Amino acid sequence: MTVLSPDRVKPRYEGLHVSREEYLDLEEDGFKYDMIDGVLYMTPSPGFEHGELEVNFSYLLRNLLYKKKLGRVVVETDVLLPDGGDVLRPDVSFIFNENLNIVKCHIHGAPDLVGEVLSDRTDKRDLGEKAQRYLACGVKEYWLIDPRNETIQCWVNKKDHWEKIRGENIESRLIPGLVIQSRRLF
Repeated sequence: MTVLSPDRVKPRYEGLHVSREEYLDLEEDGFKYDMIDGVLYMTPSPGFEHGELEVNFSYLLRNLLYKKKLGRVVVETDVLLPDGGDVLRPDVSFIFNENLNIVKCHIHGAPDLVGEVLSDRTDKRDLGEKAQRYLACGVKEYWLIDPRNETIQCWVNKKDHWEKIRGENIESRLIPGLVIQSRRLF
């Protein structure tokens, strides 16, 4: 982990226009970024509640995956989308075993499932540009966890739009046996 000196407490790369290659070559500055349309947007470190929800969601996924050995789940890992453009850092990414060839140091392609915990600072991007990028690049399910309203949603990729599923208990159409109950997250 990079320790920031007192004279450098703001993100160095916020708003910078870069290529994917330039992004990967940037010196660590202690902040996390999403790259949307070549522009870097700082994503703040999650607060306690956000982090806990991220862990809870990834735990429910991981617990099922451990039993069924279907694939791998990671948190806060750079995703280099397959169209050669943006680099995003979802809260949670899942990849089926047969697609693990996209895993290098980062994820080089579309994860099968992405999960995001919404926050005031990032929900506009999570529900807007990032959702559209995931749809276009082939993410099959996009899970959204809203701590303010204590709700969950699963968006299923239908090629040209997301089918949005809401409820207290949502069953994945992608991963057999995965049922996320809001009471187990919040």
